[in-house]
Amino acid sequence: MSLHAIDNIDDAIDATQAFLFPFDLRTWLKLAFVAFFVAGGGGALNLVRSMNSFNNFDQGASPTGPSGTESEFALTGTLDVFPSLVGGTVSQVTQPGPDLPSGGAEALAGLGVLVIVAIVAIVLFALVVGVLSNFMEFVFVQSLAEQEVHVRRYFGDNVGNGVQLLAFRFVFGLLAGAASVGLFLLFFLVAAGGEMADLGPQLLAASSTLLIVGFLGFALVTGTINGFTTVFVVPLMLQGDHGIITGWQRLFSSLREQPKQYLAYLFFSVVLGIGVNIVSGFALLIGGGLLAIPFGLVAVALWFALGEGLAAGILAGIVVVLFVLTLFVVAMLVKVPLVSFLRYYAMLVLGDIDADMDPIPDVRADVEG
Repeated sequence: MSLHAIDNIDDAIDATQAFLFPFDLRTWLKLAFVAFFVAGGGGALNLVRSMNSFNNFDQGASPTGPSGTESEFALTGTLDVFPSLVGGTVSQVTQPGPDLPSGGAEALAGLGVLVIVAIVAIVLFALVVGVLSNFMEFVFVQSLAEQEVHVRRYFGDNVGNGVQLLAFRFVFGLLAGAASVGLFLLFFLVAAGGEMADLGPQLLAASSTLLIVGFLGFALVTGTINGFTTVFVVPLMLQGDHGIITGWQRLFSSLREQPKQYLAYLFFSVVLGIGVNIVSGFALLIGGGLLAIPFGLVAVALWFALGEGLAAGILAGIVVVLFVLTLFVVAMLVKVPLVSFLRYYAMLVLGDIDADMDPIPDVRADVEG
């Protein structure tokens, strides 16, 4: 029996080429906007994210989406460290110290407020992106299936699906977090006998193998569930009036009948996901280098032409900001064909495993024809 995970690699490349070429800038820009929110191929990316955080809220997203746990840590760490950097507690900051010039303490306090405001803004932005990513998953998949990109139309058509996906990921994140805490408590009771005094470096070192194996196993399970939800269940939800529970029921039934095919997909999706990340990194490195030359020359010319003063610094800073924004757009454009390939690959494999669940029959017919 052939493995569909191998057979469909070439077909996924052909489907991606047929969708994205001949090149149309408008289509690519709209897809780049959507790709900013969505995750990758459901393989390596989701496994790595699960290893980083068991309670990761934004698993559909683009390798660029942040998690709530990391944001909370960043905010807490800044609040804890900032007073020590300026020489004491927050109340002490408002009083000028002997080593600071007049008004220095007030300036530092104001800087601290700006830093906190910036962090809060970043956290809020991450939350918005995390919520919208659940809706953009359907926009992206429907665009691939219909080979047309209509962001507002597809978004409006899938509000209900997006809410279901958001609720599923939130509940699953809570359950995964609770399970990780429960497993640690079990380890604590069994290995340390429930005594905090026994839970030290020696015990952790002696149990390192068990901890690593358990950690990797837990990450594999949570990453696979998140990944299969993104690449298999989301397309199934677009078939008629299927909710996320129905989608998972259909997928689980197929999993029981064809476990070998899904295991093969899981393995090759990890390999392809790693390869895609490497290609993306090299492309971004080359693109960034090419962009840095003209932007750098303009920034340096402005700096010296305007006398290296405040105005020169402001204009040079604007050029740097424009460089960063341009590099971000290039990164999203690079992501478009790579993520499209991974999604086409998953849907082609799903349709070969079970023809009744084929989410892209028209695309398959064109590619095979």
